[in-house]
Amino acid sequence: MNIRTATVQRSGRAADSRPRIQFMGNWLTETGFVNGALVQALPEPGGLVFKLFNENIASYSDLYCSTKERGGSLGRIYISDTKSVKGPVFVTTGKHISRAGLRFGDSLAVKYEYGLIRARRLEKNVRLINVSKARDHKTGVYRPWAFIWGDWLNDIGFTPDTLMTVASEPGCITFTAQRAPIIYSEIVRHARKNKMQLLQVSYKTGQLTNATVISMRGSRLERAGFGMDDIFYVTYEYGVIKLQKLDPALISF
Repeated sequence: MNIRTATVQRSGRAADSRPRIQFMGNWLTETGFVNGALVQALPEPGGLVFKLFNENIASYSDLYCSTKERGGSLGRIYISDTKSVKGPVFVTTGKHISRAGLRFGDSLAVKYEYGLIRARRLEKNVRLINVSKARDHKTGVYRPWAFIWGDWLNDIGFTPDTLMTVASEPGCITFTAQRAPIIYSEIVRHARKNKMQLLQVSYKTGQLTNATVISMRGSRLERAGFGMDDIFYVTYEYGVIKLQKLDPALISF
């Protein structure tokens, strides 16, 4: 499935921050976006289009001027070798993101083919999240991992230390925040009776993450039919988050 996810992030300090979008992974190389390749980013209705200009550029200055006239930007693919990110990366920052109608925190669907990437903002209360992987400490085998993070969790009642019930069925996992004054023993009984899991929202700090986090891995994801490299189609309202496997028909490009 040639769909990825991205988020409009902040670049720089809050007072003078600019919108920033980052793509990374070997899928860039597989679609021609190799190290050093020139990429044109242009706003278009509903989002941004990224075009590869790796060969046959008659005049860089002409391309630069025409790109600026269309409200876009030029950038290059680079190879990251940091502790947290290794491999091909493309980062674009600036006003062309705002011109596309995108804002800090927007969740994006990214569709790609050789030499072309399109990014679209998702509907309100919808996000796409990649199923990650984590190594099982006992077996050493990699298992699927749901890693959901961001300040948007606080806005819908999933603040740090909030207790959640987790209900699973084929193709769907539902997190429900237990916000009212609760008696823990009663919640445990309710979870066991309904074959639910109990999880707690956490807060993580680090190089990549400094935000509220929901983390779940292993057999519960597998029993619900999720595997590594799947994409969660996430819908949410106050107090409830639902994860489903992505159906590409749900996204319009």
